[in-house]
Amino acid sequence: MNDAKKEVYDKVYGSKEISYEPRHGVIAFLYRKLLKFEINRYQVAYALLPSGKERLLDVGCGDGHFLFLAKNKFKDCYGVDVSSLRITRAKEKSKERLDRDSFHLYEGDVDEGLPFDNSFFDAVSCIAVLEHVFNPPNVVEEIYRLLKPNGVFIVEVPNIAWIPCRIQLLFGKLPVTGGVYLGVDWEHLHNFTKATLCQLLTKKGFKIKDISCSGIFAEYRKWWSSALGGDLVVKSARRE
Repeated sequence: MNDAKKEVYDKVYGSKEISYEPRHGVIAFLYRKLLKFEINRYQVAYALLPSGKERLLDVGCGDGHFLFLAKNKFKDCYGVDVSSLRITRAKEKSKERLDRDSFHLYEGDVDEGLPFDNSFFDAVSCIAVLEHVFNPPNVVEEIYRLLKPNGVFIVEVPNIAWIPCRIQLLFGKLPVTGGVYLGVDWEHLHNFTKATLCQLLTKKGFKIKDISCSGIFAEYRKWWSSALGGDLVVKSARRE
C-alpha cells in the first residue's frame, strides 16, 4: 500500500471508536427510548456465523471489536485492517485477554490482496468495509480465494435503497449513509442495494443463504430489508 493511500485511511478511519447512538436532537432522544429493541450489526453478523470452526478472518477488523465477540465460535481469529492505528489498538486489547494467542492481527489492504493461502479460512466477515474499498468486485474475489469450499462469508453494508434515503432523493437531496461533511457522505466510495449486493456475490461464486438487517425492530424489518433496512447483512457461502 502506498504511503499517500495509507495516510488517507489512517486520517479518515484511524481515530474512530465504535458508536451506535446519534448524538443530538429528537432522533437521539427517541433512539435512547427504543434502544432496548435494537440489534446492532455486530450482533446480527455474530448470529449468522457458524460455530465450532477453526479459523475466522475479519476484513477491516478495526479495534478488534467483532473478533473478540466471535472468538467463542472459532479456534483462531485473524484480523486485517488498512489502518495501522486501529491494528495497534486491537493488538493492545488482545494482550489483555487470557486467549491472546488465538488472535492474529495484521496491517494490510484487501484491495491489494492478503498474505494467506487459498482456502485457509472457514469464515470471513466484512462489516462496514465493502463501501470503503476501491474495488469491491476484486475484494469479493479475494475473499472467495481465501475461503474453503462452502465457507461462510458475512458482509454488511449500508442500504442506499432504505426508505429514508429514497425520500431524500425524491426531494433532491443526497442520501447519507456514513460520515457527513457539508451535507455529503464523503467516506463511502460505493453504494449498495439488496439487488446489487446479491448480484455481486452470486457473480463471484457465492450462494446467498440469508439476508437480514440491523437496528431497532430489526427482526420485523428484515422481512422487507431492501426498503426497511438501514443496512444489509448477508450470509453467503462459497460454491465448490
